[in-house]
Amino acid sequence: MGVKEDLMQALSKWASKLDDPSYKERFKGFDKTMQFNFTDAPVNLLMVFKNETCTLKEGSVPNPDVVITTASDTIIGVTRGEISPTKAFMSGKLKAKGNMKDMLKIQMLMK
Repeated sequence: MGVKEDLMQALSKWASKLDDPSYKERFKGFDKTMQFNFTDAPVNLLMVFKNETCTLKEGSVPNPDVVITTASDTIIGVTRGEISPTKAFMSGKLKAKGNMKDMLKIQMLMK
């Protein structure tokens, strides 16, 4: 599998958490776009939250609500539970821009 496929698979795990009714309720009214810019891969990915669902797309948008900039192995490590999302952020391996409340909500999916 290539890096793009690995990243899509990792982010799909986060998106699938919205199938759980308790997560779905927490994301009610959360219609936001989160963009991932990878420092080591020629791909940008979007997580689009709308109507308590999340879809993944390749690409970028002019004004995403949250932007995550990181290396692909950091996201994959977070998804596998090998890296804490908080540690990745605090150590500078994961950089985030956007509304803090939005970022904290999205962090729920990373755990």
